[in-house]
Amino acid sequence: MEHHASELSKWLTQVLGLSQHSWGVFGHGAPLSVLERYDHLLNALLAACLALLITGVVRARMKQVPGPLQQVLEFVVQGLKDLVGDNIHHHPEKYLPFVGTMALFVFFNNLFGLLPGLSPATSNWNVTLACALVVFLYYNFHGMKEQGFLKYWAHFAGPIWWLAPLMFPLEILGLLSRILSHSLRLFGNIGGEHMVAGIFFGLLPILLPVPLLAMGLFFGLIQTFVFTMLTVIYLSGAVAHEH
Repeated sequence: MEHHASELSKWLTQVLGLSQHSWGVFGHGAPLSVLERYDHLLNALLAACLALLITGVVRARMKQVPGPLQQVLEFVVQGLKDLVGDNIHHHPEKYLPFVGTMALFVFFNNLFGLLPGLSPATSNWNVTLACALVVFLYYNFHGMKEQGFLKYWAHFAGPIWWLAPLMFPLEILGLLSRILSHSLRLFGNIGGEHMVAGIFFGLLPILLPVPLLAMGLFFGLIQTFVFTMLTVIYLSGAVAHEH
């Protein structure tokens, strides 16, 4: 996908007086500053800071009669709690902080595609791949912690011992393929939506913004839910106790 630096990174380049140079074939050889080259990291950092800021403010100002922002976050937390509890039956509450953190991070990154001057970091595969890798390491770690190292990896060999040499490599390949599917699904949908929205904004900047913004918000919510749901499903399969 062709690289388009966000307006924020361009503005910061001018304000900070950062030098611009070609990064080889990247960006068709156009001169870019380090912020313009890695603006996905800038946007990801801003999304993380925004999530921390909002949750920190709400937590510091918790009231018996909640305000609008507290009500929204309580609704989100309850929804995530139900999602985790419905799929993980042994101590689901200990996985809620991780699932909630990933959900908020992905959502705010998706949301940045609707804000002027910003671009969604999740439209860059480096970011979605990093998210998928973090999820991958997390659920495998807890799978080994819950079931034991040998028992966890032994279940990939299948129930029939003489088929283990065939089943184990196939199961491990399927396990690793989750990283690609988990990251590419989010990247493809958000990147594609952001590109299409940019094209239509350029063609009809007056008539289309409102419905496109509504569509972008809908897609952002859906992709956040899909990424979160897959995270919970993978985690559930890893920590499930066989009876």
